[in-house]
Amino acid sequence: MKLRDCSFLLIFIFFFVKSSSQNIYSGKVLDISTGILLDQVQIQDSYGNIINETNEQGLFTITNNNITKKLVFFKIGYKYTIVNTDSVLDFINVFLEPLSINLGEVTIIDDDELFNTTKLNDVEGDAIFAAKKTNKIILKNTFGNTAANNARHVFNKIGGLNIFQNDDAGLQLNIGGRGLNPGRSANFNIRQNNYDISADVLGYPESYYTPPTEALKEIQVVRGAASLQYGTQFGGLVNFVFKQPYSRKKLLVESNTSIGSYNFLTKFTSFSGTVKKLG
Repeated sequence: MKLRDCSFLLIFIFFFVKSSSQNIYSGKVLDISTGILLDQVQIQDSYGNIINETNEQGLFTITNNNITKKLVFFKIGYKYTIVNTDSVLDFINVFLEPLSINLGEVTIIDDDELFNTTKLNDVEGDAIFAAKKTNKIILKNTFGNTAANNARHVFNKIGGLNIFQNDDAGLQLNIGGRGLNPGRSANFNIRQNNYDISADVLGYPESYYTPPTEALKEIQVVRGAASLQYGTQFGGLVNFVFKQPYSRKKLLVESNTSIGSYNFLTKFTSFSGTVKKLG
């Protein structure tokens, strides 16, 4: 073989070996925050083809005869990282950033100020309401016409109630549940501070009187079979709970006047305070 042919052969082998070595990459993949070696990290080419994965020690070796200009390192729970192969040496370290954010402490507080309806406590006084269908309407959080005792506004968050709104004065409450006739709430046991206020509870239990909503703290509603313990009206129980007097003040006067269309005029006045014992 002539010297000229040998030189061409050596040059050809040199470029072949050099081009092949440029497509052999090795290294390791680490967590950028902890430095832990990551296994099962997918290594993809610029076309999205999976070339290899890191082993249990986080090491990888890639042999690719094709020209790959970019390598994409991907693992679930981490941001992907792109490595340009033009600047790759024999051994490289690849760092992945976790897809997580350290949040500050969060405190969740059950606050009745946020909602106007909730459930009764499991135990209140000598009554057990656990596992029963109960509702409690908090009047101070109710957005509605409380001055006119508007039942549609007061009981709007309780599902399953039938309401007749045909009393402008708000003296007679007409609600019914479980498909029962809401006329004068005859199928509900109506109470005020746990005492019956119907004219004839056992004989003709119609409600002719409704406490003013502005004087109430909450309205307790118990429905279902559990409400039978409070009376023979199997539609349910409605208990109007009045506000407690202010014991820290000697005298407190609250007066509300509401004026509306069609000569609407209502007034509400309450007195509360402490009374000193005589003698």
